[in-house]
Amino acid sequence: MDEKKLFISQMDKLLKKGRENGNFVTKEDVDEYFKDITLDDEKKQLIYNFLYDSRIGLDEPFDTDEILDEEDADFLQMYIDELEGIETLSDEEKFLLLEKFVSGEDSLKGRVIESYLKDVVETAKLYAGSGVCIEDLIGEGNVALSVIVESLDKALSSAQLDSFIMDSIMSAMEELLYEDNNEANKSNTWAENANEVLDKAKELAETLGRNVKIAELCEFGDFEEDFVKQVLEITGGIEIIEG
Repeated sequence: MDEKKLFISQMDKLLKKGRENGNFVTKEDVDEYFKDITLDDEKKQLIYNFLYDSRIGLDEPFDTDEILDEEDADFLQMYIDELEGIETLSDEEKFLLLEKFVSGEDSLKGRVIESYLKDVVETAKLYAGSGVCIEDLIGEGNVALSVIVESLDKALSSAQLDSFIMDSIMSAMEELLYEDNNEANKSNTWAENANEVLDKAKELAETLGRNVKIAELCEFGDFEEDFVKQVLEITGGIEIIEG
């Protein structure tokens, strides 16, 4: 695989790990994901900066308070206050509750949903500052939670059920974010869009018979200039693209 495309692929995997890991990765994670790519200190710093811009902390969770506007911060605090009376269950207690519910104790549905409300909040915080207000993210997560609890697979273990519920909540929020962005972002991941920049640059350079300018590439591929510059920076530059 082309080294720049490998870099983009690994960056995308690292971002996903960060989301799933409570909004942070470690420096050791960075080294592991890029072990097949030579990284100098400057390149590592670019990765660290990109992680920060993507709301992923390094060695500790990203501080959501840094990016919340006043309206989002006020709503979040109000909602957290409303959930104060809800008992926080340990994993063992939550798994036991799930087992009882899927075994036929339908009266526990409300308790199952309630036990995940704080998880919805924590998941929403992972996407804070991404263009959708946190109230909408929490609302979407709560709807997904209510729907998915109705159709849990009894054949799954309690740990698998828990993972399925959390994945469904996260997917619902990601879909909401995609819907709020442009058409390309609705269907493509960051890595797919970045790879498209590389491919379109090569296609345009072959057509023109020379290096291409960023403005030309943006028009040709319908890219945002800031995104093209981000791809150039994070991959260390593309030889056929001029400033």
